[in-house]
Amino acid sequence: MYKLLLLLLLWGMPAAAQEVISGYVYDDEQKPLEAAYVYLDGTTVSATTNEKGYFRIQSATKYNAPLMVSFVGFETLRVDDPFQYKGKNLKLYLRTAVTELDELVISNKPLFTRKQMLKVFREQFLGRSKGGRNSRIENEDDIYLTYDEQNHILKAKCRTPIRVINRHLEYKLLYNLVSFEVKYNTNTLDEAYLYQSFYAGTSSFTDVSVRNGADKKRKQAYLGSVTHLMHTIKDNDWERQKFSLYAGSTPVQPGDYLKVSDTLGIKKVTVNTAAVEEMLPKAGTLVLSKGTVKPRYTTVTFNLLRQMDTRTQSGINFQSDVFYIDNNGLFFPIDALLFRGYMGSLKVGDLLPVDYVYVP
Repeated sequence: MYKLLLLLLLWGMPAAAQEVISGYVYDDEQKPLEAAYVYLDGTTVSATTNEKGYFRIQSATKYNAPLMVSFVGFETLRVDDPFQYKGKNLKLYLRTAVTELDELVISNKPLFTRKQMLKVFREQFLGRSKGGRNSRIENEDDIYLTYDEQNHILKAKCRTPIRVINRHLEYKLLYNLVSFEVKYNTNTLDEAYLYQSFYAGTSSFTDVSVRNGADKKRKQAYLGSVTHLMHTIKDNDWERQKFSLYAGSTPVQPGDYLKVSDTLGIKKVTVNTAAVEEMLPKAGTLVLSKGTVKPRYTTVTFNLLRQMDTRTQSGINFQSDVFYIDNNGLFFPIDALLFRGYMGSLKVGDLLPVDYVYVP
């Protein structure tokens, strides 16, 4: 009797709300593309088209992420704000990729070998953390590397998604590299002269863990990450998340520097530059352990207390007075913040999907 009542109650409960994106993928001759890969950028949410080019993606959450469509031999298609088309079948057309001839550089002798440049690429793309050291790129031969001697910049391009196996966090990752640059102060690959490292792209994750065996390692990767910090800022949860904010060597209240407000379902963060300027020396710059910054932008040092007895420090330059954080801890515009120290050292080998949920 009790089992029957329970079954009736469960049967009568509404199913959890699902967000669905569906549609068809065609080539530039309007023929359906079978086995095209469709995914929400930075998540594990994906689908593959059938013989009619049809796909259906189902998600429990609306992500502030573009819909990406990729197929070998075609340009990757990006659809911003895909959830606005809920209830409609999208018709997406991929354009045939145009093969570009790489610029021919005549030189008596290349400044660096491919082996030397590839070593730097691995370090600056995958990272040197446990996640980075235990990650492997399956298609390194597809990566094209060049060195701009005039501007001292190592650059990389890849015409196909970079396939990464992360044995530490137990993910397979497809990364569409949009930009990769490592800039030096002189013509060298010596890290002592590294000025700035930058990469950008879109990603798709596949969970390959067995019986939740990677849970502990993923929690460790989340704690102290940029995503963890963004959740802390938007939720004003500094004390419980064990973040402390410093301007130079002086502890400050985060609310004096960062004003968080609601706008269009996301958080708007306004940097109080006036409060920063009050703390600047009369010389007009805020002196840090590694250089100075102009008063126009805020530079503060975060002190992260992690797992009660672990301390990691990160520097952050606010390159804009305003930035935004969505419910998943993603901030934009992407160039609004520049990280140094611990957070600046985190690379692709430390990435977690947007739909990863941290449970203490």
